[in-house]
Amino acid sequence: MQDEALLIRRILDGRTELFRQLAGRYAVEVLRMVARLIPSQEEAEEATQDTLLEAFQSLARYDSRQASFKTWLMRIAYYTALKHYRKRHQSVTIVEMEQQWLNSIPDNEADALLDDTSADRVELMERAIDTLKPDDQMLLSLYYFDNRPIREISSITEHEESYLRSRLQWIRKKLAITIKTLESNEK
Repeated sequence: MQDEALLIRRILDGRTELFRQLAGRYAVEVLRMVARLIPSQEEAEEATQDTLLEAFQSLARYDSRQASFKTWLMRIAYYTALKHYRKRHQSVTIVEMEQQWLNSIPDNEADALLDDTSADRVELMERAIDTLKPDDQMLLSLYYFDNRPIREISSITEHEESYLRSRLQWIRKKLAITIKTLESNEK
């Protein structure tokens, strides 16, 4: 965006007060993404402020040839949210599943389980998502909730597109197995 490039140049030339205008364009989107991993409003707002501060301090290193400003900012938000999450939730139990368990569930069965939007299933899905690693929670958020394309997620997370596609399929299987386990434990 030409207007954005000019604004960034002016900020770098000493008009630092203009950063508020630039950051204001994306602050709500940053907060929304961060809040998916950090549900506490206060902590999410703190992580958002940390993201914007980091972006301001690093603006001279931004390269528009590598990513749009928005994608660059979301990359900072992604890593800031993960850092905040890990700092605040070090005692959270993360479920790790053996690969053979994940191989045992067919893709279509996992998809069917996850496509069920009944109230009980949605509640189990939320509980299952809470057992995932923070990186996997963010990946789900970016892809399914924010509807970001894999190419953009690749730029944000700095992972290859093929890895992300594979990871998303593994996450769906993990969620399906966790939901089945939660259901059987409640019976």
